[in-house]
Formats: sequence, C-alpha cells, structure tokens
Amino acid sequence: MSTVGRKKHANRLLERALRIAACGAHGIIINNHAQCAKQIRVQVEALVPFFEFIGYGELKTRLEERPRAKPFCLLTFDDGKAVNALETAPELRRLGVPAVFYIVTGLTGMRRALWFNRLTAVRHAVVNEPLPDYSELEAIGWREREQRVDALCSRYEIDADLDDPTVRLMSWEDAAQLERDGFEIGSHTVDHALLPEEDAEEAERQITESVRQIRQHGLRCRTFAFPKGRLTSELVCAAHRAGLESTMSTVPTWIRRRDQLACLPRLYIKDSACRRDVLAKILAARPGCLLGNPSGEGRRYLMPESRRKA
Repeated sequence: MSTVGRKKHANRLLERALRIAACGAHGIIINNHAQCAKQIRVQVEALVPFFEFIGYGELKTRLEERPRAKPFCLLTFDDGKAVNALETAPELRRLGVPAVFYIVTGLTGMRRALWFNRLTAVRHAVVNEPLPDYSELEAIGWREREQRVDALCSRYEIDADLDDPTVRLMSWEDAAQLERDGFEIGSHTVDHALLPEEDAEEAERQITESVRQIRQHGLRCRTFAFPKGRLTSELVCAAHRAGLESTMSTVPTWIRRRDQLACLPRLYIKDSACRRDVLAKILAARPGCLLGNPSGEGRRYLMPESRRKA
C-alpha cells in the first residue's frame, strides 16, 4: 500500500472510531485561541460530521437532558485576540457556527500584548543569553510578572508585534460587534492573571472587576474562563458570587452526566492543528484519562478534590 493509501486508511479508521466514541455522549467544549479563517474552517469541517454545534445559550439545556443522537460541540476562544474579530468570527458566521469569546478586560483596546507574546518576541530575538522560562514567570503574581517582562523588553529594546492580529487584542467595539452578531462574550480576568498564584483578595478582584468592566460596556457576561485552566474550588465559588453562570477549565475530557455549569472541562486544540490532529485529539479525550491537563497539573484532575487537598 502506498503512503497516500496508508494515510487514507488511517483516516477512515480514525473516523470510524470517533463515530463509535460519539454514541451516547453528551458533547465537548473546545478551547481555542487565535485561529485564522482557514484554521477555524478546517476545525469546523473536521467536527461537523460528528457533532452538532450549539451556542452558549443552549448549553444548560443540553447538559440537563439525555444525550441526543449527535453530541454537541461548543467552540470557545480565549484571550480576545484581534484575529478573532477580524477573521475567526466572520468565518464562523459564514459557516453558521456560534461561539464564546473570552476577553482580558484590562488590555482590551490597549496597545499592549499579553505577557507571553512579549516574552516570546524577546526569546526569538535573543538566543545567546539566559532568559526566564514561561513556567518560571507563571509561578509568580501578575504584577511582578509584568514588571519582569517590561524590564526584559526595555533591556533588549524588543516587544511583541502589535501589527500581528494574532498578538494584538481586540477593541471594545470589536467585542460589542461580536455580541451583536450573536456570539457570547465572557471574562478571562482583568490582566490574564493565573489566579491560584495571587492572594485571595486579588484573585477575586480579577474576577469581579473583569465582569464589571464587560457589563459596564453594555455587554452581557455570563461565563468565565480561568487563564491556563488554573483554578481552585474557592475561585469557582468566587466566580459564582460575581453573578456568573459557568466557569471553564482546561480538563481535557468530554462532557459527562456529572458535569455542571459550575466548572466545565474543555479540550485544547492548537491553532495550527490539521483535520487529522483535531480528530485524534478529540478521540483521545473520550476515555477521560489519557490526556494531560495543559494547566500543568497533568492527570491529577482524575483524583477527587479531597485527595488532592490532602
């Protein structure tokens, strides 16, 4: 069998396995970021034979009812990059697919990139000097992290390219237009803070203030996504005290009967994923134990909360 023939045969087996896996399943929530029009079209075309795309407003009903013949799929996008407004949403609208866009309210409309995009720019330009790693900066509070990244950018006179829509954040008018077009706007904190690394007061402020800012701009805000999936049960409770219906994690599993709006799993799909990679990732998530959580906790999400605290 030729290489092309082997690939076609592998794709058929993958599709057949996914059809079997989808039987009796509730659905999935996809965690996206900065897909351009072509990339999101590839993802939608890969998923549409197996899933029914739903909007956020349908999620509660689908969670409460018995699984349908075709499981649901809810698309979500974190960070609020400008490409989401310029390319992703228009392509989704053309395809008739709803979605949720989670924005970082303190930087929405600002000429400033997120810290990891700025660090990436420095690391790409400076190759012969020791530089802090992403995990090193993720372990500190957001204020100190911003100061350290500011210092690096100033020292090397390098910063993220704000002409790149996958780096630049959308404006408040972009967010308002997305809601007018039928998409859902959710909160992703004020400063993209990794909340468990903050003290309790600051962590709660990141939630409540981001919700207030979104609603102050006349937008409905019903849902919250934890940056990088970093969360605790106390932070989930804080989100609900802020008047939010749901929160999103990055636990890489399909939706199960026991899952509640309080804290839902999402499957991370890379921006550059091809059709085969999308389907393979979704199939691997079906058993609910094979994939590690991109939050950094690996497979510890399998352990009960009481055992994890102990």
